[in-house]
Amino acid sequence: MFQLLISRYGSRLHDFWYESQKKAKKAARDKGLQSWNDVAVWRDFKPIYIPEDIWTHYLEHVMFERFTRRSQSGVGNRNRPIHGSVTTHTGGSVPFAAHVK
Repeated sequence: MFQLLISRYGSRLHDFWYESQKKAKKAARDKGLQSWNDVAVWRDFKPIYIPEDIWTHYLEHVMFERFTRRSQSGVGNRNRPIHGSVTTHTGGSVPFAAHVK
């Protein structure tokens, strides 16, 4: 049952945390902080709808070595050029049959 919930609502939870992270970055940048992209700076810019203990736990999770390593790996995979162009999940205007070849 738990796996079903994760598979169904996992992307929404991911979107929730991503939006919260973007809001914290924006608030830090609007304050004029040079290190606005640093996770440690976000601690002071918690969204009002997230309790303090949960926000702290989330930031510890994001700063964990395994998370950062996987995140950097994903960035590298998304920006890797294949056949002379950067890959996208849609394949652009190339027909599916051309991708099969």
